[in-house]
Amino acid sequence: MPSTALLKRDWQKDHVYMIQYPRCRVMPQMSPWSLKLETWLRMADIPFTNINNEFKKFSVKGQVPFIELNGRQIADSNIIIEHLKQEFGKTDMEPSAPADQAIANAFSALAEDRLTWIMGALRCKTDFDFVFTDDFFGRYHGTGAKRAMIKFAMKRWMKKVAHGRSQAQGMGRHTAEELTVMGKDTLRSISIFLADKQYFGGDRPTTLDATMFGHLAGIIYIPLKDEELKTCVKETYSNIGKWIDRIKEKYWPDWEETCNTMNMNTHHKKE
Repeated sequence: MPSTALLKRDWQKDHVYMIQYPRCRVMPQMSPWSLKLETWLRMADIPFTNINNEFKKFSVKGQVPFIELNGRQIADSNIIIEHLKQEFGKTDMEPSAPADQAIANAFSALAEDRLTWIMGALRCKTDFDFVFTDDFFGRYHGTGAKRAMIKFAMKRWMKKVAHGRSQAQGMGRHTAEELTVMGKDTLRSISIFLADKQYFGGDRPTTLDATMFGHLAGIIYIPLKDEELKTCVKETYSNIGKWIDRIKEKYWPDWEETCNTMNMNTHHKKE
């Protein structure tokens, strides 16, 4: 019998059901962890279906994204990927040499435990108005006076929560200028490592590519009042910007369709 906690009760064997936040107009997914996981599923060519969590459905750990596979719920993007590599025989998504695996782990941490916190802290120091437009999540907040009241309450709540987490982690204690310098330094390290390679691991995509894409794409596509880091990605360290374009073209041929329709399940395998 399937678990009573499952969202997809009539699941198919060996088919991944990925639960993530709703689509956005400027990029398919604002959550870097969700974008990372969906990109990895596309790279690994594993059959999957997206399910909109509508801001109401979370894993038992309280995390999004999470997946359901063969009647079991699995949360946390890194744990999910490790499980899927074993379940579907995709261990070749990692470098073969132990030293290269160690380097990949280090750069993954640089993206997830440093760069994303830098970007989060920077956004805390501006406003969250873009989140409440119809291009993002405003369409879930009703219309007229109801929408204005929800926007006011949610904006205060998001600012408080995001600020509190950023302060607790430490990045939120820095000025916007200091955070920008840290961001540039992080991007410089990523650019040096990428160099002129097709992928971060060389001539084939690995999990690190999915991780980096999830955490770098938002710098270009999610609005931020100060676009200094966006300029850095597109011009100063243009190999990163070109790499983002390559990943987007190869694994997200439905990017524009997804953004325009905000459909959770466009056809990404083009004939």
